[in-house]
Amino acid sequence: MRIQLFLLVGIISATTALAPASAETRRYDWLTIGEKSGALIVEDGADGALSYSFSFNDRGRGPEITARYRLNSDGVPVEISIEGKNYRKGDAAETFSIENGVARWSTATGGGERRLAAPALYRLQGASSPEHAAILARALLADADGRMATLPAGELRIEEIETQAFEGPGGATDATLYALYAASPYPDYIWLDEDKNLFGADYGWFAIAPEGMASAMPAMKARQDAATDDKTAELSDAFAHDASGLVVIRNAKLFDSIEGEVAPRATVFLQDGVISAVYDRSVAAPDGAMAIDAKGKTLMPALWDMHAHVGTDNLFNYLSASVLSIRDMANDPDYIVKLRRKTAAGEFAAPDVYPMGFIDRRSPFAAPTGMLADDLGEALSFVDWYAQRGFLGIKLYSSIDPAWVAPIAEAAHARGMSVLGHIPSGMTAEEAIRAGYDEITHINMVFLNFVDGAKEIDTRTPQRFIVPTREGGELDVEGPAFRALLDLMKEKGVAHDPTFTIFQEMFLNVPGETSMDAVRFRDNLPEAERAGLIATEGFNKGLEAEGRATSAVAKKIVTKLHEEGIPILPGTDSAYPGFVLLRELELLGEAGIPATDVLQLATIGAARRMQVDQSLGSVTPGKKAYLILVDGDPTERLADLLKVDTAIKGTAMFRPAEIHEAFGIRPF
Repeated sequence: MRIQLFLLVGIISATTALAPASAETRRYDWLTIGEKSGALIVEDGADGALSYSFSFNDRGRGPEITARYRLNSDGVPVEISIEGKNYRKGDAAETFSIENGVARWSTATGGGERRLAAPALYRLQGASSPEHAAILARALLADADGRMATLPAGELRIEEIETQAFEGPGGATDATLYALYAASPYPDYIWLDEDKNLFGADYGWFAIAPEGMASAMPAMKARQDAATDDKTAELSDAFAHDASGLVVIRNAKLFDSIEGEVAPRATVFLQDGVISAVYDRSVAAPDGAMAIDAKGKTLMPALWDMHAHVGTDNLFNYLSASVLSIRDMANDPDYIVKLRRKTAAGEFAAPDVYPMGFIDRRSPFAAPTGMLADDLGEALSFVDWYAQRGFLGIKLYSSIDPAWVAPIAEAAHARGMSVLGHIPSGMTAEEAIRAGYDEITHINMVFLNFVDGAKEIDTRTPQRFIVPTREGGELDVEGPAFRALLDLMKEKGVAHDPTFTIFQEMFLNVPGETSMDAVRFRDNLPEAERAGLIATEGFNKGLEAEGRATSAVAKKIVTKLHEEGIPILPGTDSAYPGFVLLRELELLGEAGIPATDVLQLATIGAARRMQVDQSLGSVTPGKKAYLILVDGDPTERLADLLKVDTAIKGTAMFRPAEIHEAFGIRPF
């Protein structure tokens, strides 16, 4: 529902001398699933001077920045200078200053100015850092009411949670957890020490802690998770309305996802969360029933996101965007087990999660989640671990040894689990399918199958994005090589999860413009969050013409796969998953897939792939009532899916407008 305030705009051993030797130095370890992968070094100078360097490695990505600040007597930044590279290795240059009551800022893609009537805090637009968050937190603590305006827009307030003691090499340190609230009811968390300096924070896959104190992270994470869980339970109670008993939806257009047709008038009965009767005419609601007059809106099955990375603080993104079932493709395994348990118990209002167990080989380019294996035996033990806990498939990643794929697939298939994911470096898609893959994840992995010398490219790195951007436009989807892949996929029943939107954005990235995946919803978000959706330099830098050609071929690929009957599985892999799924469907339509077919892919098609089409995926008596009421007709305009009036998940009913209002999102 939000982009994390301080890090997702550009998340990152420092070498630059930042301040005189007399300055106080604070050192921090950046951690990726508990292992050091970067550093933050802060120099506290005199007279309000402060500087830092921040960098980390995330599979060849990650920022590398140095920053200098000047703070006033209240700790408010009045001058900032950032240099270096952002997460995608684009230019992270950024400046900010306040002079004579006028604030001015510039970034690699723009800038602005504002005359200030009161003090304000500047939120970095390019590559930020945990230290920037700590600076803002200290300024808020010094403010009388702990609340200040932010630039370019918005407001920030701070709330103290609790203080804990943490043991480290130098003894015990007391640190206090603070919540930083912007437009979302979910805060960002930060721990400050007794001097109000940064102590640490957990960011899910990533974390930061004082140098040598990684052992403190589990306790910090546990407390942050508990606070987030409490907030989720509170919001669940507020947003989930009772839809038990008899519910009657009248005067609806009805989308038949099995036939791909629309009935102009229908009445649907629900009894305790199950579809009990469907009529192609108007039928009166019995006394005592909850009656919903659809007034011509379209009633249809709720959507699936087949490439999700769910987090507790984005559950309501899905619910407000009509996505009630998701396939999680990589996550902290213990978190997924907990989330499914809390959802089943009714503690959390959340989509149903169908989890894939994630495995990668331990390497400098390993993914920051799931389970990392040192050898094949350990990888096979992970297959058992996941199977025993109800995971439905195994997702493999880029560092996996190609020789491991066949034995892992054999073990997974023996336990009724599918195998899918990235094509391991040194392997082609065709080889992966023959070794047991049931699905190719990401459209760039299709392109790489046809690149000369692809097996020599280190696709653990961003080369897996750059090479397809450069060479994908040369692929002939009518040629014999592509025909051979199609025939193999059909023979083996292999599906494709293209994450089409994020790759179209990657191929067509234009710095300074709204990212393609956000064009439909950026202006509806709180103003303070919009800057994070402006594109910076991307992997198509210097390859803009080639990227346009690859984009055109990508459209032909998804259309060709669909025409051949190969299952397309719409998914997002995005920070705004619910809204981006709707953009994903719209782009599939723009690629040439008929709108009714697109809706089938995201409803009954996904349910079939997950082998739950006997209970989900269509408006059919006897199936679960996972339904949405759309104020429009998505069979004619897929963009109408942004205008969901009501979502029903069994015996719970959600009003997206209520959720949007709570998160500061303007109506669609």
